[in-house]
Amino acid sequence: MPLAGSLTQFALADVIQVIESRQMTGCLYVENGVRRAAVFFSGGQWLLAERIGQNLTLAQQLARAGVITPAQFERATGVAPEHVGDITDVQTVRMLISARFLTQERLRAWAVDDAVALLGVILSWPEGEFFFEEGVVIPQGRVAIPLPTGQLLAQAQRLTQSPSAPRQAPPLTPETVIDFAELEPGVERIRLTREQWKFLTAVDGQGTLMEVSEKLQQNERRSLQIANELIASGVLLVAGTMEGSGPQPAVKA
Repeated sequence: MPLAGSLTQFALADVIQVIESRQMTGCLYVENGVRRAAVFFSGGQWLLAERIGQNLTLAQQLARAGVITPAQFERATGVAPEHVGDITDVQTVRMLISARFLTQERLRAWAVDDAVALLGVILSWPEGEFFFEEGVVIPQGRVAIPLPTGQLLAQAQRLTQSPSAPRQAPPLTPETVIDFAELEPGVERIRLTREQWKFLTAVDGQGTLMEVSEKLQQNERRSLQIANELIASGVLLVAGTMEGSGPQPAVKA
């Protein structure tokens, strides 16, 4: 019997646990309107996640996450990240490691962060469809980093669940849209750093954190940190998400 159904009838976390417990190999497709994700598994282990429609190379993802810089990629490969051309993800990793701009440990840490971030998003979808296709293999040239599915799921659930509240807003991701909060009269004056002021100049209530990062030419991890600081201080709030560009590709060696 195929593993498929509606997210209104089945909890996605339970579906993923079934894939792990049965040590299934294939691809789990999840969609919610225009938002779509594909996660590849091998023997129940998480291998690669894709935000369908984003079409970013691994080099571009690593640069956006601040793992490498565009200059380092260019020095290692001889081309700029936006002109990666026919260089596969596997070749990219080999060249970056050979040039000592990347390590296996750092790559794995990024893959864990990326997987948890994606899970945080798709677990928050209240409706949609899912389908697991057995035997599907990762596209040639991609990088596969086997990760323990249960641990990833537990991390994502800790981020989206609070013991003191039934449900918590999903963690900030590059697809999160932020806006200015309405400050109550009489609120104590809020002190902002120069970096926070600069960040606020790029906020328009419609753009995602990814777009804010691009405006400021700042790595996404730092943008997420500043956004969290400003949300905690009451200056900003989460207005929603824009995952239409979909989930991000992950890895096959």
